[in-house]
Amino acid sequence: MASITEKLKDYMEIGTQRKLLFAGFYFITGLLIYTNLYTLVGLVVVVIAVWYLHDYIDNLTATTIDPYGKFVFITGCDSGFGLDSAKAIRDMGFHVIAGCYDDNSSGAKELRDRPWVKKVEVVSLDVTSEASVQAAVAEVKEICSDQGLWAVINNAGHNNQGPTELIPMTSYHRTSEVNLFGPLRVIKYCLPLIRHAQGRIVNVTSERVYNHWPYSTPYCLTKAGLQAFSNCLRREMVEHNVKVITVAPGEFAPATAICNPKLTEVMRESIMSEHAKLSLEDQQKAYPLERVSEIYQSLEPEAKAKNGARTSEPVVQAYLDAICRVDPKQCYMVHGTSRLYLDSLIIMARLRPFLPACIEDTVEKIVLRIL
Repeated sequence: MASITEKLKDYMEIGTQRKLLFAGFYFITGLLIYTNLYTLVGLVVVVIAVWYLHDYIDNLTATTIDPYGKFVFITGCDSGFGLDSAKAIRDMGFHVIAGCYDDNSSGAKELRDRPWVKKVEVVSLDVTSEASVQAAVAEVKEICSDQGLWAVINNAGHNNQGPTELIPMTSYHRTSEVNLFGPLRVIKYCLPLIRHAQGRIVNVTSERVYNHWPYSTPYCLTKAGLQAFSNCLRREMVEHNVKVITVAPGEFAPATAICNPKLTEVMRESIMSEHAKLSLEDQQKAYPLERVSEIYQSLEPEAKAKNGARTSEPVVQAYLDAICRVDPKQCYMVHGTSRLYLDSLIIMARLRPFLPACIEDTVEKIVLRIL
């Protein structure tokens, strides 16, 4: 009994010492910040100004390639970024091959109906199917002939959200098949064509590679996996003069079909189906219906549309820059609000690598509240 009491006493003493040490650390840090506040603010302003000035000069002086005779293959062209980029890239003078999941979608029909001088080749493509990818790439090879493929843009994506415990494994598999294994399939079969042209690969990731938001595990893990794959592949392809680029859009839900009402309803139904499988105690305490309803409402398109960009133009411009520049950036983080450079999601994605873990959540709350 005495030994237990002594251990508790030692533990309390260690706890008290820990509190005192941290209190002293925060006091000294606060004092230093207070006494040098104007210097620190000035330094932050200078760093930000230099950062953006560098980007501005870099963009202003960039050299571009001649698009004549170059072929670009884009996945997920039924709507959103894919559809808009297919039209814009074709108008720039590239030959565009658009992969569409549904041959009869409005996007596929719109691309087919373009005038001959702005013609876009449309191929059927389901990135989750090995056979479909092989067949599509065979068509791409026939269209490109001996020119090779200048660029592939892995734009196709699938969103899935909800409490981890209430997302069925089939949803994780589906999201992985589209967001991670889909680009992998397309790249593996397109690589010989890209190597021949010494072209480039553009993989569309997300700000959620860096911002790991709650109720977003399927999307975050698949996009983070795609980012890791891109980083590895970029280093492998150096010897082949092939560039690998990622584009990470911010909040663009209103400009795409990735958070449409139909998909949100499917997510809600799957969440409620898993909820019904919980024990009665978990249904009442861990996941009461009121809380599940709140989470579901936060995932609805209307909630996502409040601050998001309503045009895909910034992302399309990033695609164009990635395939047109002689020396493209390794990663394009694209602000997704109408306020240039003020997408809170992209700002947090840029800040996180420099933040200590102990203040990361606090800084996140401040940035999201202000912006």
